[in-house]
Order: sequence, then C-alpha cells, then structure tokens
Amino acid sequence: MVVKELIKALNKMPQNADVLHLWDGEPRTTIDVVYESRIGEIITAPFNMVAYSTDARPKDAPTSVEDRYWHTAYDPNDYTEEDEVESK
Repeated sequence: MVVKELIKALNKMPQNADVLHLWDGEPRTTIDVVYESRIGEIITAPFNMVAYSTDARPKDAPTSVEDRYWHTAYDPNDYTEEDEVESK
C-alpha cells in the first residue's frame, strides 16, 4: 500500500476512531506515531517503540551506530518517575 491509497481508505472511515495494528490475530498495538524512514518507507508505531536498524528510523534520527536503541516518541500522558517524585 502507498500513502495515497492509505489516505483514501482512511477518508472512508470514522475520523475519531482509534487506529490499531493487527498482530497475531488480535488488534494489539495502537498506532501513535507515523514517520518517513531513512529509506523512504512510511512507518507506523506505538509510543516508546525501539527501532534497532538505521533504515527503520526517521531521516533525522541517529544511526544505529550512534544510538543502538532509538525510541519513538513517549506518550505525553504516560506515568513517569517525575510523576512519582512530584506526588511526594
């Protein structure tokens, strides 16, 4: 599927619906991040997902040599250690 086909399909669907990825027969993974990879593919991923290979990372992300465990964005609403410190 190419981007224009994806956009055409998504335009026919409810615009406020959650987007999930079917994995092992069940919708297990939310799609929270979309970006263009270094090799021109469009990547969808959940928050805080590791991309190991350089090709799977966005064009402006560090290479796998520079950063072995590059992560997609973190969920801005997720619980963090800072939350625990602030609650004390």
